[in-house]
Amino acid sequence: MNRRARGSAIFANLPARVTLPIAALLAAWASVAIELPDLDTVRRWIRRIIELVVLGGVGLALAMSLSFIGAWVLSHLRKPKAEDEARITWMSHAALWTSFVPVALTAVAAAGMFVPVLKPLMLKIFAYSVASAGVSWLVCIAALIVGGGKQELARIRRALLLAGTPFYCLAVWLSRFL
Repeated sequence: MNRRARGSAIFANLPARVTLPIAALLAAWASVAIELPDLDTVRRWIRRIIELVVLGGVGLALAMSLSFIGAWVLSHLRKPKAEDEARITWMSHAALWTSFVPVALTAVAAAGMFVPVLKPLMLKIFAYSVASAGVSWLVCIAALIVGGGKQELARIRRALLLAGTPFYCLAVWLSRFL
């Protein structure tokens, strides 16, 4: 057995009442040698990092909310097709029904604040809500490009506003931490 392995084995065989004070002493010496900041400074740094992450999260959620609302505003530039033209009504229906999925998932995630069984699943359900909102947004934009009559465009506009629900809720929830 080489010398290094023998030294490690000796330290490993010591009882915990001996190794704990030695480890504490070594940690104290290391903190003096490296000049680590005190715990209050570290706590302030961690709070500041959390504030920056929350602020970035609020900004991202607001940007995504504005993209949904912006698409809704731009949808008003789309002129309805004439009634005698052939219409594709299933696209507007698909857009509306896919927009109900993120709303329902957001409601289930929000229910996790009040129902203890759902609390561990809140983040996962909310992530699914955000992903389904992205899919719904794509379906809404495709339906908007296809167009349709007044009823179809109204349905697509409603779907765009509903699909942004997870991002509206996320912006409000994150702003609580500011």
